[in-house]
Amino acid sequence: MKTFIKIIKGLLIVVAFFILGYYMVKYFVPSVGKAPNKEEMATSPYYHKGKFVNSIQTTSAEFTQVPRILRNYFKRDVETNPTKDYVFTENNKQENDSILQVNWLGHAAVLFYKNGKYVLADPMLGERASPFNFMGPERFSAPPISSEDLPELEAVVISHDHYDHLDYETIKKITAKTKYFFVPTGVKASLEYWGVPAEKIKEFSWWDTHTEDGITITATPARHFSGRLLSQNNTFWASWVIEMEGDNIYFGGDTGIFDGFKEIDEKLGPFDVAFMPIGAYNEAWHDIHMDPIEAIEAFQKMRAKKLFPIHWGTFDLALHSWYEPILDLEKEAAEKEIPLLSIPQGKWFSLDAKSENGWWKQYSEEISSE
Repeated sequence: MKTFIKIIKGLLIVVAFFILGYYMVKYFVPSVGKAPNKEEMATSPYYHKGKFVNSIQTTSAEFTQVPRILRNYFKRDVETNPTKDYVFTENNKQENDSILQVNWLGHAAVLFYKNGKYVLADPMLGERASPFNFMGPERFSAPPISSEDLPELEAVVISHDHYDHLDYETIKKITAKTKYFFVPTGVKASLEYWGVPAEKIKEFSWWDTHTEDGITITATPARHFSGRLLSQNNTFWASWVIEMEGDNIYFGGDTGIFDGFKEIDEKLGPFDVAFMPIGAYNEAWHDIHMDPIEAIEAFQKMRAKKLFPIHWGTFDLALHSWYEPILDLEKEAAEKEIPLLSIPQGKWFSLDAKSENGWWKQYSEEISSE
């Protein structure tokens, strides 16, 4: 009996320390962000029983699967990161400002430019996809453009509040140079907490839209989830359509496969380019992350001229190798004659650029030695 009581006391101490640590992080680590007001969120048609939900049934990895996933994560025998740092060559934009030009900054961060105006999507330029600077998924290489070196931004669009898409340090550094932040419902609370003026933030539900100075930005459906620290789905998620003076862009952000792509195209297409997430997938969380084959399926549901892959090659976030998503995508795109744009991080390109398939092979010992 005494042994049992000691065990119970020990467990209670562990739980107490866990709870104390949780609240210390929540209230004293600003990068965690801030939860929105539940009463305000309840007005959304996608908010049920205190949580945001997808338009169709969606599941992620269950708690009972976590031990097996962790075991496989530590036992895996794959190349988890590039064998050398990315080399970013100096590459200036074309002199013709009337042409849409794009620069992939790694993961889902994409910088768009046309007629003197810049729009930035999912600004994650930090070192770790984590609330902490000493632990969590670490960036393979420094970003091709630092937050400090970014130009004045007409708009920043954010797909959801996960750490690999919404980075506290990046937001702090670009607030002064950004005209507007476009965010899904609920994300405004964290941005205001971090010092972004309320008048700079436009909080959207799906299909909300804003037009100003030749740029139209519309929040569109996605199949995903949200969460920072231990909270989950207390903010919403979205993909985005960005129209910059005649060029129509679909930005997928982070999403699983679903029928919404067809509806987005019917309402807002056709598109000059579709930015599709292709990495960090696993069968355990199939509903919320597309794999390369599904990214092509999604692309084929839309009338888009080019497919550009994002959400890969920057962080180790799944069990596959760092290059598996792009390897499979380039192969499948060639077989199905998909108009793919595979361009290195940090390189400005226009939509008529030639795809540089295989550019990433120089960073893999497994591939380059074949």
